[in-house]
Amino acid sequence: MQLLDAIFLVGQMPEQSVIYTREPFQLSNEAKIVQFGKDDTVARNDKEEGYVYFLEAELVTELLEMIASKRSSRETKAEFVRHYATWDAYPAWAFDLEDA
Repeated sequence: MQLLDAIFLVGQMPEQSVIYTREPFQLSNEAKIVQFGKDDTVARNDKEEGYVYFLEAELVTELLEMIASKRSSRETKAEFVRHYATWDAYPAWAFDLEDA
């Protein structure tokens, strides 16, 4: 699945799930949804395939709830999440979006 799709599947993810994808983070990148193991590390085969931690399901949900109050497309919402995962900050343009 693509990262764009994984972001919106967050509500269906089991508890303590995370999204893994390749860097640089692009919405068209292949992505995986996995559950953290006891040691909270990336599975060896995922790491060998170049997958890295993107965000936890809980944080993705929080970010989507934040931007839900703004008038924006599905892609804009996903870009908001992608930007946060990349820079650990909200994009400046998000504050310019109109309220829904």
